[in-house]
Amino acid sequence: MILDDYVDPIELTGFVREVPTPSQLMLATFLPDRLIGNVEAAIDQISRTNRAAQFRSWDAEVPVGQRDSFQRSKIRLPPLGEKLPVAEQETLMLERVRTGGDNRNGYVQAIYDDAATLTNNVRRRMELARGDVLVDGKFNLTGENHLTLEADFGVPSGNKVTAATAWSDHANASPLQNIKGWIDTYVDLNGERPGKVLTSNTVINNLLLSGEIRDLFNRGTTLTGGPNLLTTAMLNQVLQAYGIPPLIEYNTKINVDGSNVRVIPDDRFIMLPETASDLGYTAWGLTAESLRLATGDTQGLAFEELPGLVGVVLKEGDPLRVWTKVGAVGMPMLTDPRRLVVADVA
Repeated sequence: MILDDYVDPIELTGFVREVPTPSQLMLATFLPDRLIGNVEAAIDQISRTNRAAQFRSWDAEVPVGQRDSFQRSKIRLPPLGEKLPVAEQETLMLERVRTGGDNRNGYVQAIYDDAATLTNNVRRRMELARGDVLVDGKFNLTGENHLTLEADFGVPSGNKVTAATAWSDHANASPLQNIKGWIDTYVDLNGERPGKVLTSNTVINNLLLSGEIRDLFNRGTTLTGGPNLLTTAMLNQVLQAYGIPPLIEYNTKINVDGSNVRVIPDDRFIMLPETASDLGYTAWGLTAESLRLATGDTQGLAFEELPGLVGVVLKEGDPLRVWTKVGAVGMPMLTDPRRLVVADVA
């Protein structure tokens, strides 16, 4: 049962939606949030072709053009969320009785503190989901709270590649040649170069130690032997000269069942479009709680406000307890999987 005698659920929902996102959760930059007024999200995949029109003689009929192919599919968005019992509930309730109901501050503060914690827990789970999709173009859940799901967005097999020689083999690997070849593949599929590259500090360090890259600085400096230390600025100079997009370093780890897990493995080199929405988005849909707030006694949310995070206070259980809950419905989606190229560079 949703309670409103401690904190108004409309106010709590507004609060959780304004909780600042931790800076290390940055994958929404590449799969931006989109609010969906439904429990399903549509995936519109358009196969665009750069066709040219045709010249004609003055008296000839105008040729009939061809449309780009279009496919729409829908997927039911899975729910996610978490709840916590109000901390030291009995002590807070006793204090409220002792003061004749005037002292609500401790109870209310505990609810808001838990709501902020739960909000970022939900955001961390969605960060893991985004990382899952960016690594292989699929969103997988296997027995998570009895939910098993696989959404395969159809990234072409040629977009998932492996370096012939691991980049950790600094003497023999050819990372520049690898990247140039992958960019050629990207251009062939999309008609433009990738705009960004997402990778780890491990990959960047391997590039700094790469013999192929260091040789570029050794040429013409045989007397001095080239620089002993290759800096990030020098690496960026090489990448820019070869038309390789900027490297964005991402090393976020999230605690999962007591272990710190990398959101994206540290051996991945992921090429992405310049405009994030060209690749896909993160859908946030309607929760059962938001529908309750729109149709129940309070009716405090307009329809356009229903999608997204929801914060409520519940009274349930045996023994009866008061809980703070933050819930959501959503998952990351790819709308143009051709714009994702993922390389395993070990």
